[in-house]
Amino acid sequence: MDAAYIITYEEDGVYLEIFPESPEREEFVSSDLMHHLSRKGIVNLGISAVQNLVAEGSGRAQIAVSQTEFIYGEDLSITVEPDETEVSARLLPPEPKGSVLDINTAQTKLKEAGIVNGIDDDALSEMLEKKDYGEPFVVAKATAPVDGDDGKLIFNFSTDERTGSPREIGGGRVDYRSLDLYVPVTEGQLLVTRTSATEGTAGLSVKGNPIKQRPGKETVLPRGKNVIINDAKTEMTAACAGMVDYIKNVITVSNVYTIKGDCDMSVGNIDFEGSVNVTGSVRSGHTIKATSGITVAGSVEAAKLIAGGNVEVKGGMQGSGKGHIEAGGSVTIMYIEQGSIQADGPVKVDVSIHSNVETGDSFTALGKRGAIIGGSVAAGGNIVTNYIGTLSNTKTNAEVGVMPRKRARLLVLEKETERLASDKLKLDQLDNYLAKSQGSMDNETWTKLHISGIENRRINNEDSEAVSAEIAALKYDMEHATESKIHVFETAFPGSRITIGSGQYKVNTEIGYATFKYSNGEVTYGPCEISKGDVK
Repeated sequence: MDAAYIITYEEDGVYLEIFPESPEREEFVSSDLMHHLSRKGIVNLGISAVQNLVAEGSGRAQIAVSQTEFIYGEDLSITVEPDETEVSARLLPPEPKGSVLDINTAQTKLKEAGIVNGIDDDALSEMLEKKDYGEPFVVAKATAPVDGDDGKLIFNFSTDERTGSPREIGGGRVDYRSLDLYVPVTEGQLLVTRTSATEGTAGLSVKGNPIKQRPGKETVLPRGKNVIINDAKTEMTAACAGMVDYIKNVITVSNVYTIKGDCDMSVGNIDFEGSVNVTGSVRSGHTIKATSGITVAGSVEAAKLIAGGNVEVKGGMQGSGKGHIEAGGSVTIMYIEQGSIQADGPVKVDVSIHSNVETGDSFTALGKRGAIIGGSVAAGGNIVTNYIGTLSNTKTNAEVGVMPRKRARLLVLEKETERLASDKLKLDQLDNYLAKSQGSMDNETWTKLHISGIENRRINNEDSEAVSAEIAALKYDMEHATESKIHVFETAFPGSRITIGSGQYKVNTEIGYATFKYSNGEVTYGPCEISKGDVK
């Protein structure tokens, strides 16, 4: 006898006999016995008698009153995932002479279990044919929801950074008099198209319950200057001919003010709502302010360039301690000596000599020399250079991470958030007052206050969204401040100081071809992690 137990149906009752352990006997598993008893459908089963017999390990005991034996056939064990997205079934084996399941009976069992959607008849048939008893088969899946599409902005002009290279005019030729410095637009030209978000489609669980989809998020057109927005707020067009800039979610269309020759005493200082193009140089003592970009074909002396967009100087700057460039976008300059740069976008130079540079983006010093010599360079992104310092141990500082002015800007924005919230509260109070006074106040006054409240609320909402977006961007920069790195392709010389986040490293010996990064609270370095080919 190699069985672990036997059930016999006799005249005076149903009996269970468990055999003593032996090398020939199958291993006894009590859970298998209980599963078998449950499938036998024994009437008035004495569970305590079964348990006592199992505890004794062997013996014979009556477990039920006399009855006719039920021979069970194949059956399904059905498991439904808690989220009702999937159903798996196991085919249970029959007793000898037990019936087998057909596809119709299996489908009925699924429906009796509450499965009304997504039944895979092919998978069910495969399970019944293979007879892999106990193996799970996925026999039903929910109908997945279809999320809605987010609203999108389609820019009908190039938002790429200008290269400053000569424009291509076809046939492999370039026009060296027309540089790629800005994006020209014509009056009425379509700038941005907004597509609306969609709701999507709900799904259906295997039990027929709805599965909620994610509706798409609406977007809004960027803020703009010198633009026209249609009534549906789905299109933005240029209000005038000129050039278009896209900086900090603001689209600005403006004319370009061109200075032919040098910016000197004959021209004076410039404060222009748009872009300024100088075909010569900018002489000492002069200031050029532009709400968009500034381009200088020559060089800059001890002068100031202040731009809301990008600044490009084809030559360099001899600042004499007074030259200063400030840009809301990028700065590209051949060299800077005894000057300063403050930019939100990337800064690219050949060499920085005894100058102070701060950028919220990356700083790149490559080219013929590719060096930072004296002074300091602080970048919110990475610094990439050939050299830091000199053989003569010139004191040179290189820092990456959060810029001080970004921290100051965050404080300003947080105060602005408080002001906007206070204004919103006042608008809510105005709405309540108007609701109570409608009918008692003269109609003309009530209407003026109502229209004014609607317009002010629109402005408040737009400003709140813009401030929230800028705060989120600044906080993201702060959280990832230690992710920035300093890549040196040639040498970092003694006298240089490397700062990343709160960590500092003073270079005491020459370090070649290295990447400095922040790790476990300090600045470390290893072999350079990029090549010059990686730098755009």
